[in-house]
Amino acid sequence: METPNYKDASELWYSFRDEVMFRQRFFLNHPVLDRLGDIARTLETFIAPGRIYYRARIIDDNALKEHMLRKCYAPDRTEEERKWYHSKANKFRGLSKEGSYVPNDPKLIRDARSNPRFICYLYVAESPTTAVYEVRPILYNAVNVAGIEVKEPLRIANIAVDIDPNTEKEKSVDEWLLGFVQSAFSSPTNNPDDYIPSQIIAEFFRHLGYDGIRYSSSLHKGGHNLTIYNVLKCEPVFSTDMRFEDMKISLRPAIGAENRDGQFQWIKDNIPMRWDRDLNKLVEAEV
Repeated sequence: METPNYKDASELWYSFRDEVMFRQRFFLNHPVLDRLGDIARTLETFIAPGRIYYRARIIDDNALKEHMLRKCYAPDRTEEERKWYHSKANKFRGLSKEGSYVPNDPKLIRDARSNPRFICYLYVAESPTTAVYEVRPILYNAVNVAGIEVKEPLRIANIAVDIDPNTEKEKSVDEWLLGFVQSAFSSPTNNPDDYIPSQIIAEFFRHLGYDGIRYSSSLHKGGHNLTIYNVLKCEPVFSTDMRFEDMKISLRPAIGAENRDGQFQWIKDNIPMRWDRDLNKLVEAEV
């Protein structure tokens, strides 16, 4: 049975979501924002200049014109420019510095997790692995991974908290509310309308003077992402061109769908597995 605090937090969150989705979005007053302002002050974190984060981009046809190989090895380039590509001075071995960062033209900016259309924010990850997960490559895609250096001190609203999803466990209303907010920033979606609540919260944190938001990745377990409002406070410092060559998946049975006939019940790192009662562990299944 759900706890009373979970129900209170759920009612708060969905009243906020319905308000911003269907009634009003600007100059909004809502108890959820009041609570988030108080929560943010207790969880805020500071990032010093010099910290490196990561940004990934799939190198598709649109990105190829910004690749350093094309810039250095085009027919009109000199021999010195071609040699420079392999020199230690060149830190960009994938996309160029400009191609590794946010678009220069605001008209190219689409709705995303934190930003409305035409407003440019920087999205980075704390590890290159998380950055690659976030762009959802498929096998044999070329992926650019760039290092993004923080140039000015950043004050960050940190909502990346681990919330046990078991609704029968007792937690405070604020803890449950953070779980809903975290989900809004992390859950995968292809529908831009789903971004409206998280965009409003991001704008609220910006209004409070924060430089960005830290939240968990839903695509890479244990990974964390940041949205940084002022892109001038960071800078690309290197890039590399990589090829996505392998993918491993792990699956467990859904509740009530356990396989009882001795066939596979799990998939762990691409390998079908079953539970061996005699050995009391997972063993490879014959399929």
